[in-house]
Amino acid sequence: MVGMKHVVLFSGGAASSYAAYLLANDKKIPFKDIVFLHTPTLSECEDAEKFRLKVARRIGIPMTVWGRGEDIWDCMDRNRMIPSNFFPFCTRELKQRMKEEYYKYLKRCGEEWIEYIGYGPHEWGRVQKAVARNELIGRTVKFPLVANRISNDECKRIIRDEWGIELPSAYQTLAHNNCIPCAKGGKAYFRLVWEHYPGEYQKMAEKEEKYGYTVFKGISLKELADKFEAEKEWEDMQMNLSDFIPCDCWI
Repeated sequence: MVGMKHVVLFSGGAASSYAAYLLANDKKIPFKDIVFLHTPTLSECEDAEKFRLKVARRIGIPMTVWGRGEDIWDCMDRNRMIPSNFFPFCTRELKQRMKEEYYKYLKRCGEEWIEYIGYGPHEWGRVQKAVARNELIGRTVKFPLVANRISNDECKRIIRDEWGIELPSAYQTLAHNNCIPCAKGGKAYFRLVWEHYPGEYQKMAEKEEKYGYTVFKGISLKELADKFEAEKEWEDMQMNLSDFIPCDCWI
């Protein structure tokens, strides 16, 4: 007998957390058929896992974890290069491929499924691309935050103030709760990583030197760090986090 699973891509960020909550409270969807699918990268801020567990308990549905068992550094070493905005193999291998493996499992179990992503109303371009990609392979994808017109900031407020769950510490300085660092970030993003996560910044700089690739064309992270240090007194540096292109990690 064919069933229907409702799979929330549950990164554990604020947006995917509230998307999961909306799905769990949709009376038209059987509770037992909801899946909170987490594909771990093992490379986020230190309290990200604690946050995910608290959210899953608050909603009342356990996480389904399907991962490769690698962090981004393992992924770089296996590929012998570093990812970039133009070649984000970390997203493909640690998130997208793991998701597809889980869907193969559902198919073997005789299940069909609908995918749910936590994109918000301000991410209409990403929504359109996701819809187009899924239509090509005959898959249905839905966006609970868009349907309910709920912004990412409102998701954070509800989780923090109404649920009483502390947000991941990455949100104190970064726009998203993704891997640190995310190779798809721009120079302003890496300026924040350099300041607040110097260990992770240094590890990425070392990977550049090891494999001979750079995140940015024409400048290494080591050279960029020297530039940041020289301009340290110019606090804002005209930084704008809009130069960060989120990966498909379902923030």
